[in-house]
Amino acid sequence: MVLRTDTASAKRRGELTPRDFVVTDWLGRFNGVSLANIQTRFGMGQSQAYWRLQVLRDFGMVTAHHLLVELPTLYLPAGRSLRPASFEHSLRIATLVAGAEADGRRMITEVELRRERGGEDGFPEWASDHHRAVALGCRRIPDAIEVGASGGLRAIEIELSSKGSTRREQILGHYAASKYEQVTWLVPNDRLAALIEREIDRLGLARFMEVRNDWKG
Repeated sequence: MVLRTDTASAKRRGELTPRDFVVTDWLGRFNGVSLANIQTRFGMGQSQAYWRLQVLRDFGMVTAHHLLVELPTLYLPAGRSLRPASFEHSLRIATLVAGAEADGRRMITEVELRRERGGEDGFPEWASDHHRAVALGCRRIPDAIEVGASGGLRAIEIELSSKGSTRREQILGHYAASKYEQVTWLVPNDRLAALIEREIDRLGLARFMEVRNDWKG
């Protein structure tokens, strides 16, 4: 990576620190993260997190995107783009993972899984052969994966709206044939929760699937 070091603004705000590279690597695991996500994950105050993001922007390592008025600015690795339709979904994923990792839980993101499927070394260093076998053995790519206390994997699906019963039944079928220990659906309202729960019950998958509408994961 070639860093831009000749901008006056970058010099005014400071130079890169080792943690800046850690933050950038973490940000690269997502399709977009907010200022609050970085605060949560790295235990920074608002001013400190904002300041470091400005440094990263000045060095051309991060870009900022404010596409929707009702949602916060999302920060992306340089060269990556984000569609307005994916904005809220990306924020929900980053918020979930940031909170979980701040609590000490081990998580694999959708971006990491897609890289691994594409032949890259996308998984975290701690991922075992078992983790790889379970995640890669399922035809469905979840929004996030959490490693449970037993070492088993929990797939997490963030469903902002109903995408149709046919598509959802296909997804449920992929999970039914998988080795995931648990599948959690996170939804924004009781109506969608009830809809998905009915489909899970009808297919006999309630033994390892749950639906939550509190967004806490």
